[in-house]
Amino acid sequence: MNKKSLLGLILFAVVVTAVLFMSAHYLSLQDHTDTKDYTNESNVDVLDSAEALTEIADSADSDVSQEDSLDITKDSSSEIASENSNQPSSEIATEEENTFSTAMNPVEAPELIVDSSLVDYQSYIPDMKLDSQLEAALDIDNPSLSIDAEAAILMDAETLEVLYYKNAVKAKFPASTAKLLTTLVALSWCELEEQVAVGDEITMIASDSTRAYLEEGEVLTLHNLLEGLLLPSGNDAAYTIAAYVGRKALDNPEATKEQAVSEFVQLMNEEAASLGVKNSCFKTPDGYDAIGQYTTAYDMCLIGAAAAKNSTITEITQKSTGRNRFISGEDVTWKSTNKLITQYSGQFYSNAIGLKTGTSSLAGRCLVAAAEEGGRKVVCAILDSTSAGRWEDAITLLKYGLE
Repeated sequence: MNKKSLLGLILFAVVVTAVLFMSAHYLSLQDHTDTKDYTNESNVDVLDSAEALTEIADSADSDVSQEDSLDITKDSSSEIASENSNQPSSEIATEEENTFSTAMNPVEAPELIVDSSLVDYQSYIPDMKLDSQLEAALDIDNPSLSIDAEAAILMDAETLEVLYYKNAVKAKFPASTAKLLTTLVALSWCELEEQVAVGDEITMIASDSTRAYLEEGEVLTLHNLLEGLLLPSGNDAAYTIAAYVGRKALDNPEATKEQAVSEFVQLMNEEAASLGVKNSCFKTPDGYDAIGQYTTAYDMCLIGAAAAKNSTITEITQKSTGRNRFISGEDVTWKSTNKLITQYSGQFYSNAIGLKTGTSSLAGRCLVAAAEEGGRKVVCAILDSTSAGRWEDAITLLKYGLE
């Protein structure tokens, strides 16, 4: 082989080697690019799965609360399904992604117990805790008094010294006595002259609720609302307050009524805990029987003692009637449900300064009452009594406490 042929062969080999090297490099880059794209698609799938799991967890953890909410929850679900069914799937997916990243988690309305025979409500109530502090508080020479109520307690409103008790730490239901806690929360967040517009949150109350007969669109002050809450025991007033304060706490005036009420109920439980309450869980702003809601006479008396020391609450609850003119022009007069402060009621007690009645199918007849004489103030909680018994029980305890 001559020199020219040898050089040609070497050149050919170099060219072939270069081509093979460049081809291999190109294939390597293509494989890398394919792998990167696949990984990105996997990440999208993982995020979608995480979003779905988060939505499931949020749904499972959301508090389900009270009064006609069994029907409300069903109706809300139907409306959502109906709205989504009219949208292209791509639009639904886009909205779900936006919800996952920016919007508040969906919250259901309270799950109310309208018919207790259809609900295993007891399974939602944990064992009550009797810690050393509670044991010490109840370690008294308990007087022998005739009390009809299934659970009752009497305390000094200032020192919280227990003066009498009966089943003080037995799980019971608060009914509308819970509105004292609703009032305490509202007063901690608002000024009395703040103006509140009644919204569609009043549709969340049960059909058999006591009402202040508020209507959507009416505008009234917080003080007006508190009178509608505490005198005629308006459940509509309770939800109006809850929605207003809940949105304020969320710093979101666009929050749904369910989100706002849920936030308010959380504030109720936080306020109760700050007062020393340990064996209660509140689910609704009006106290209507609800899944997972319970309290004790001891806890309600702590709340009653705080209410009895609040001048706004005692100023309202000492009145047998209250006339209110709304910002929107309505002129209404509400009557108190508390016979202790109503002359000629047959259960009038001159030393009484309120506080709040409560009645429901699970709670029975309830009353948190306070009285004052000679600079001493006492408060009692009567849970699960009879129609006449709650007044007699309260007078018996309050008189004993003021002796």
